[in-house]
Amino acid sequence: MLHAAAGVLQDLEGRCGRLQSALSPTLAGNPHAVALQDLDYLTQGLASLSWFLSNLGQELPDEWRADAAAATRDLPLEAMAAALRLQPQEASAAAGDLELFE
Repeated sequence: MLHAAAGVLQDLEGRCGRLQSALSPTLAGNPHAVALQDLDYLTQGLASLSWFLSNLGQELPDEWRADAAAATRDLPLEAMAAALRLQPQEASAAAGDLELFE
C-alpha cells in the first residue's frame, strides 16, 4: 500500500511540474510570480513524500498488512482511492480533454 501511495504522490508531483511549466511563461515579470515558489515547494514536497513512503515500504516486514479498502473508503477522489487499493480505474476523459471542477 505504501508503494501505491508513493506512486500517487509521483503522479501528483508530475502534475505540479506540468502546471509549473505551463504557468511560468505566462507569469514572467508578474509580481504574483512569487507564488510559483509555493508551487515549486509543493512539487518538491510531493517528490520527497513519495520517496519517503517508497523507502518506508521497503523497510517494513512483509507480514504487516492494512485494509486499503477501509483506509480509502471516504476519499473524495475515486480514481486516487482505486489506485491506492491497487485497482486503477479507466480514464474517464480522453487524453487532452479539459475537465474543470467536476
